[in-house]
Amino acid sequence: MEENFINGQNPSPDNNPSQQAPQPQPYSYYGGQQTSPPQPQPYNYNQPLPPQQQQYQQQYSYGQTPYMQAVAPVETMPNGIPVIPRAEEKKFIKKHYNITSWMLIVNTFLPIILLYLFLGFYELMTLFSDFPYGIDMSIKTTAVVLFYIISDLLIVFIGCKATKIKLAPLFNMKSFSASYLLIGAAIAIGMNLTAILASSLLETGVENIFGVMLVGPDDTPPSFIYMIIDSVYAVLIAPFIEELVFRGFVLKNFSRYNVYTGIIMSGLLFGLMHGNFYQLIFTAPFGIALAYMTVKSNSIVPAMFTHFLANAGVTAINLIGLNDAELSDGFFVLWLGFFIVVGLIFLIIGLSSKMIRLPKNTKAEKKRGFPLAFTSHAVIIYIIIQLVECFMAIEKL
Repeated sequence: MEENFINGQNPSPDNNPSQQAPQPQPYSYYGGQQTSPPQPQPYNYNQPLPPQQQQYQQQYSYGQTPYMQAVAPVETMPNGIPVIPRAEEKKFIKKHYNITSWMLIVNTFLPIILLYLFLGFYELMTLFSDFPYGIDMSIKTTAVVLFYIISDLLIVFIGCKATKIKLAPLFNMKSFSASYLLIGAAIAIGMNLTAILASSLLETGVENIFGVMLVGPDDTPPSFIYMIIDSVYAVLIAPFIEELVFRGFVLKNFSRYNVYTGIIMSGLLFGLMHGNFYQLIFTAPFGIALAYMTVKSNSIVPAMFTHFLANAGVTAINLIGLNDAELSDGFFVLWLGFFIVVGLIFLIIGLSSKMIRLPKNTKAEKKRGFPLAFTSHAVIIYIIIQLVECFMAIEKL
């Protein structure tokens, strides 16, 4: 059910039942501890439960009747794992999906609540003093950034503790090379810039056909202080914080039982987090590429480096545009062309040489991935909240 991508092995092959499959390895592309329930041995309905299964039943409270009792044969993998998980196991798996999504829901509202509390307190303070407008804006901008940082770190630490994820192994530095780092960054940024072009074309089409704006981010800073704080956050803070949340905490939990589910869901939820359809179109593919890099490299560091490089390039181009729009446009064309062309070349080479691929999902993994993720209540709630926010961001021309 789980896979060790460091060695490129699949412990549960379903194409050769006659061959004894190796024991399932603790799946963790960060080298963390096994947190999924231990798996049963092949079914034997005529003998009592072995000690391992008795402990399994007691530990996870699988009802009064023995876990191995059944009225009909159950399809299993060669190593004894049932293809279709029982209700108790589904509940156990959904717990991780729900905890992860509830943390994201908290992260959606907590910064807003803290901001309004701060603004209320700040307005009370200004009744007794006279702050210049510039300082007023800098304080509010700094508070917004600070509250988002606090919220992100809070849900990561609480969520990782609740789902038994160790943070230190996330920053593994020995499982990837410099060439992997550069090639992976080129492919991921190339995908991101290609999706940005598609998003811009779609936005133009929607404006012409429906007369509405998908609403992209406003890159024009209202003040110099805001520009500095926003640039520092985008280049230095966001690549660390957002990767820790989505390629650390979120990817880790959604990849426990199906790595494809983890990669897709972490990218999708990352895109939805931005709160508008314009950014969703290009941040979701970017998040998927970063998740793939994380799984294959067994570390979150390559994703952080790529995120930093992407944000640094765009921020630099925007800052240049404040003084010289033509020069900024020229740099953007060079940036766009380089990464799209180079990234596409590396992507074609990787796909044709089969260097870019993941082990095939087993039947058991497929049943424990998307079918359970998209029927977990907290996942549904979070997606609905973010879609509502995306629709609210749409404005008429």
